[in-house]
Amino acid sequence: MFIAIARMHHIRSRSKFRRLLQCAESAHVSGLAKSGRPGVLLFQSNSMESINTFLHGVRSLRYLDFHHVATRPLSNPDASVFTGTKPGLREVNEMKELLQVLEVIGADFKQWFRSELGMGGPPGL
Repeated sequence: MFIAIARMHHIRSRSKFRRLLQCAESAHVSGLAKSGRPGVLLFQSNSMESINTFLHGVRSLRYLDFHHVATRPLSNPDASVFTGTKPGLREVNEMKELLQVLEVIGADFKQWFRSELGMGGPPGL
């Protein structure tokens, strides 16, 4: 089981979100997409192949400033909040919602996410 982060300039248009959702479903990844600016994707899959398929699919959409930030294995796959959900992305509006999900997975994942995205401030946020 792997978890990954990607970011882009923004996710505002409904059609852009639908295309992201289609890529996630066809690549068999599950996760969250933070809409607005910046656009942030937090997603997971059982295989690196699925992660790479999703990233390739999104890159082919040629969205402004799309970057795969990081991927890491889940040390405890049972801790994942996306396990058992059908493939796709669920939209969230605020970064704190992504951080709350990561807190459930583990404090080290929350810190990893904050570090990879260059988020400053106290770790308790």
